[in-house]
Amino acid sequence: MLEVEMSRIRILDESVSNAIAAGEVVENPTSMIKELIENSLDAGSKEIKLEVWNGGLDICISDSGCGMSKEDLLLSIERHATSKIITKDDLFNIRTYGFRGEALSSIASVSKMILSSRTEDSSNGTQMNVLGGKVTNLKDIQKNVGTQIEIKDLFYNTPARKKFLRKDTTEYLNIKDIFLREALANPNVKFILNIEGKESIRTSGNGIENAILEIFGKNYLKNFSKFSLGYLGNANLFKANKDSIFVFINGRSVKSKIVEEAVIAAYHTKLMKGKYPSALIFLDIDPAEIDVNVHPSKKIVKFANQSEIYDLVKGEIERFFSDDENFISPHIEVEDEEVEAFEEKEEKLEYSNNNFLDINDFKDEKESLSQLSVVQKEDYLKKDYSEIKVEKPNISHIENTVKTSSNEVKENIETFKKIDEDFELEKTNEKYIFDTKDTSRGKIFDDFSSLKNIDFRVIGQVFDSFILVERNNLLEIYDQHIIHERILYEKLKQEYYNQSMTKQNLLVPIRFELDPREKQLALENTEIFSSFGFDIDDFEKNEILLRTTPTMDLRDSYENIIKEILDNISKNKDKDIRENIIVSMSCKGAIKANHKLTIEEMYSMVAKLHEVGEYTCPHGRPIIVKMSLLDLEKLFKRK
Repeated sequence: MLEVEMSRIRILDESVSNAIAAGEVVENPTSMIKELIENSLDAGSKEIKLEVWNGGLDICISDSGCGMSKEDLLLSIERHATSKIITKDDLFNIRTYGFRGEALSSIASVSKMILSSRTEDSSNGTQMNVLGGKVTNLKDIQKNVGTQIEIKDLFYNTPARKKFLRKDTTEYLNIKDIFLREALANPNVKFILNIEGKESIRTSGNGIENAILEIFGKNYLKNFSKFSLGYLGNANLFKANKDSIFVFINGRSVKSKIVEEAVIAAYHTKLMKGKYPSALIFLDIDPAEIDVNVHPSKKIVKFANQSEIYDLVKGEIERFFSDDENFISPHIEVEDEEVEAFEEKEEKLEYSNNNFLDINDFKDEKESLSQLSVVQKEDYLKKDYSEIKVEKPNISHIENTVKTSSNEVKENIETFKKIDEDFELEKTNEKYIFDTKDTSRGKIFDDFSSLKNIDFRVIGQVFDSFILVERNNLLEIYDQHIIHERILYEKLKQEYYNQSMTKQNLLVPIRFELDPREKQLALENTEIFSSFGFDIDDFEKNEILLRTTPTMDLRDSYENIIKEILDNISKNKDKDIRENIIVSMSCKGAIKANHKLTIEEMYSMVAKLHEVGEYTCPHGRPIIVKMSLLDLEKLFKRK
């Protein structure tokens, strides 16, 4: 008698298939919470409250949405039951957060759940108890319009998944992250998050700027600038990772590598190495042009035309950066709390006013107090000499009467001649005009013939490294090395891409040694090096010959410059080699700290920088630090 072989393939029990689906949709408490928040948003909620305990295994979420009738409540935990799509074509035009109809079914299958809901049309609400996906109780209750879902003992029937959950603190961090993302994506909805009975996040639902303030604090709002696609953070908000680049597409928080790359590329030369910007990017795109059905979590999206999205984001940010001085330059600020603390201490002390000098007593002597230790040409230009009765020295009389050594006479004559010339300066000209011939001294500058007419006053140089400037009622401190580095960077970039770089032949080629990796890198890129003026030839062993150099004054040995370029290329393999060469050449060509500058050179550098209009070095460091009169007064406890 033949035995009938049993079939090996069988249809899974519904409870098993639901548990498998739960593995995709509900990986952890955070993914479950995301699904539930998005269901509340799809229901039109204007207020969502989430309470979390036990690392997210126990939660309660309540909303003010449209609610569910008794029939809908029973259907909601069935697999693929949804109100959001009907036909297959709807998948390609999704305008809601959810659409698969798997979330509640999957969550119910691995937890103990109580759902309570009421619609506006009903006088009573309905409460339903679900255990492992099966309804155990159903009754009418008194309830406000909306839905509340309590989930207890998540993964109680799948202990393996429970075993792999992270520590409570880690789960809470992840929950906070997804909650704030949803709050930022929906700034007109009120969000409240309580963790272990303590309020963690609360937004008012009064718009995006309020949401930024309520979630991140006033420092973020102060250092964010609005632009066409959202908000961009300045240097005070730079981070060590990409986690602060928030991308929202059609109101959905997503991870988009192409958008992140566009943001980072637009911040090029404004970011220091290892730093990433903070940004909120909001994109509205035709749903037919994107696919959110890539992963069960719906965190990842695909664009029909990725290059268009990249160009749009990068282009809009670069347009915003076209005049980025205030955005990039840090301000030295004195917190009001410090001043208040000082004033409180001051109030406790009893001073006798008779012991102090009053600044008003010195008003008549203001002119005599205003003289600076460093005399500048501009001081002569701006000072009104009409009220000062000083007789010009009679040089010929001095020559006849001074009975000193001939050297001392010459020195005195030259001094008085200088004073005589200064008195002849035109009083009407109120701006210092530098001579472009002077600025070319030392080959520090070139092409300074047509500069913008910018109103500023150079105060002087400190530590032979920084230039002090008064402009727009602010004290500005400029790093002289970075100013020149940025100017050279822009000049080299322009010359390279206009193919106008020139080079000079060396009478005797320079020969130097590289390590084998450096030499290999140099010889692989000889054409690119040549386009920048460095003609390199192979020589014996680990040596190379340098036959030509660029016709610019580089302030280091050519060996060090080539090695610097090769080091930059090897460290920044993801960056264009040509960019690495331009950065290295501009850094090595720029004047260094501890280099004395003339007043003409300082004016030239500051004016040229503002003509270039870029305010970080190619590595992302700020060029200018600013301080207001108010903050100076606070430091001196005047305000």
